[in-house]
Amino acid sequence: MKKNLLKKIVSIFFPFLLFITLVSFNYKKVEGKTVTGEILDMKCYMTSGAHGEDHKDCAASCVKGGAPMGILADDGKVYLLIEGKDSGAFEETKKHAGEMVILTGTLSEKNGVQALIVTEVKPKK
Repeated sequence: MKKNLLKKIVSIFFPFLLFITLVSFNYKKVEGKTVTGEILDMKCYMTSGAHGEDHKDCAASCVKGGAPMGILADDGKVYLLIEGKDSGAFEETKKHAGEMVILTGTLSEKNGVQALIVTEVKPKK
């Protein structure tokens, strides 16, 4: 009798425990990240590699026109910039297109694409 009860308990809870374990491995913990670099308009950067001081006016125009933004970090990595719940920091970032900034956000990675959900931006002095 006790063995049958134990088997029933295991047969009920084992799939549940397995599910929780698999979900925990699949879930990536989000982390805060601060990046220093240049705010890019991704359209020009991805199509022609355009960035830098000579491209500042074009970057500002493209971002104002709705082109997606990114940041070219000092280490050479590029992160796509995403608007979070508080859109104020993201809107402020648009004003710095083509400029060097210190940007803080929540790092998110999906299928090889790294993005920062913008929470704060400061001009680099």
